[in-house]
Amino acid sequence: MHKDRMIIGGTIFAITFGIYLLTLCPTIYWEDSAAFSSVHSLLGIPHSPGFPIYVLLGKVFLLGPVKNPAFRSNLMSAFWGSLSLVILYILMLRLGEGIKHKSRPNALFSPLSMAMGVLFLAFSSSFWLQTIRAEVYTLNLLFTLLLIFLSIKWSEIEPSSSSHKLLFLFSFVFGLSLTNHPLLIITLAPAFLLFFLIHGFKRFLSPTKLIIGVAFLLLGISVYLYLPIRSSLSPAINWGKPDTLSGLFSYLLRTTQPSIPSSVTGFPYLGRLGFNLSFPVNQFGLAFFWVGVVGALLLYKINRRIFLFTFSVFILNIITATWATDFSMKNYDLLGYLLPSLSMFAIWFAFGTNLILSWATGILGVRPSDSKSGKLRIPRFLLNYSLLGIILLFPLFQVWRNFSGCNKRSQVWAYRYASQILSSAKKDALLLIGDDNTLTPLWYLNLSQGIRPDVKVLSISAIGQASYREQISRQYRDVKLPLYGSKDLGELALEIAQLNANNIPIYATYFSTNPLFVQNLRTAGYLFELYPKKVNLADNDIERQEEYLRKYLNSDNYDVITREHFGNLVFNLGGFYDRSNMAPKSIEYFLWALEIDPSNSLIYFQLGKAFLRSGDKEKAFEFFQAGLELDPYNQEARKLLEQS
Repeated sequence: MHKDRMIIGGTIFAITFGIYLLTLCPTIYWEDSAAFSSVHSLLGIPHSPGFPIYVLLGKVFLLGPVKNPAFRSNLMSAFWGSLSLVILYILMLRLGEGIKHKSRPNALFSPLSMAMGVLFLAFSSSFWLQTIRAEVYTLNLLFTLLLIFLSIKWSEIEPSSSSHKLLFLFSFVFGLSLTNHPLLIITLAPAFLLFFLIHGFKRFLSPTKLIIGVAFLLLGISVYLYLPIRSSLSPAINWGKPDTLSGLFSYLLRTTQPSIPSSVTGFPYLGRLGFNLSFPVNQFGLAFFWVGVVGALLLYKINRRIFLFTFSVFILNIITATWATDFSMKNYDLLGYLLPSLSMFAIWFAFGTNLILSWATGILGVRPSDSKSGKLRIPRFLLNYSLLGIILLFPLFQVWRNFSGCNKRSQVWAYRYASQILSSAKKDALLLIGDDNTLTPLWYLNLSQGIRPDVKVLSISAIGQASYREQISRQYRDVKLPLYGSKDLGELALEIAQLNANNIPIYATYFSTNPLFVQNLRTAGYLFELYPKKVNLADNDIERQEEYLRKYLNSDNYDVITREHFGNLVFNLGGFYDRSNMAPKSIEYFLWALEIDPSNSLIYFQLGKAFLRSGDKEKAFEFFQAGLELDPYNQEARKLLEQS
């Protein structure tokens, strides 16, 4: 690689890593991010499929004195993100070397055009949001781009021992990548297979080489052995308990986990597909989207095999995201799923930029003067540096556009929330938790950091899994669990209270509308205290809870996920008061939830129902209409709108 290209590659890493570090979440973030931070320090087992290479690498990042493991876990995402961008830049240069066009641009612009494509991706919200919290998606993109680079490099060399070594390396990296996020890699396998077949893959094969390739593939996949080995040692977080061969396969295939119905009812996959296909417009902007389209057409014209390869990766990733993830810009996993397709678009965007710069130099001219026409032509150096300045301004536009939404430097709400719960719990309390945004931060503080070790945290939604019940029985020996059957979670929680309330204070989130569960709850800050018998709420209980919430839920510095969580928290409290036949108080909480998170359609629908029951059809219509603007596919709300 030329020296200037190495300098640009290093600069890409330094700039992106520096900005990611500036905007990095300083502690745990919500849901999976908090869970990953916990398992890194505990060397535990996260949810299926386990992500063993990610967990092991996370432990490496925690080596040495560590005061804040969550920050190190978040830092790892930033590191893999910046490194994957450097690989994308090298890949673009590799592809660009084979391009021959009659109006070739100045040699200065080719690497800079590629750098601009990389930086546009780097500071898109979808990529940026994966780098500031503990998640698997930047490492997945690193593997994806490395596999594409190895494939391209293999296709460019003649059959030889070195070409076979590249195939063996590809097999190993492919196997290793399956131990991070297997779904995203497996669904791209047809694109790699098609590319190899087009380039005469069969001539490289022989029984011996095929066996060696499979051996390297299995060597990479062997990292999955971490799961049964570590699970057999009973770490504090041992999700699914995959300590046997049958247990491992059940865990990976999720056959023992309860099926959770989608929260999106009646949403057509065609709508999801349309949204995902238009995702580059959302991330690059409409004007720059067309630059990518120009680049795709250019690549198709000059190298149809490479275009077909990149397009295959693009469309297969889009289809996977359409099938696997919910339609919501609040779903950061959706953004992470779409990174491979967006990186392919970044390649097209870079080629489109290069072509436009080529046209610009041709139109504006590069000679000092034109004596025949008498017109002054732009000097080459002035033209170059002017265009260079324009190139550098475009990524700054991305930074300016997305900085506010991606800056998590002050987002410590998950940590504070879990800390406030633990500090308010009575000694030796048992917490029955029904949502991940409460469960995983509590895991981090309680299990990973040893804060309030007397408190016991139990996931009520996983209580039906035999492996989890076994883990709880071993971890919390003084907790008695009821026999499990096809019971409502509220019934299970009540049975746990009846078995343990004499010895252990029991708290719960609001996770069931079962009357037997609701009538046994007493408000206690963020949670409820659960009793084995019916509770009569006193006015001071209600006032004390509201005073507590007003004290801690009074910030405007919530990002979109924090706003959604606390909005749901207050919304569920409104549901509790609604089920407790306290309609005015429930409406008060629903309106409060709407103040926190005005983008939640369920709150509008619930308010519409509440006002419809009270006879105020005008207000009911208003809230149903507003909710349908956010969720136009909710058929129940449409029927209720007609009634109002």
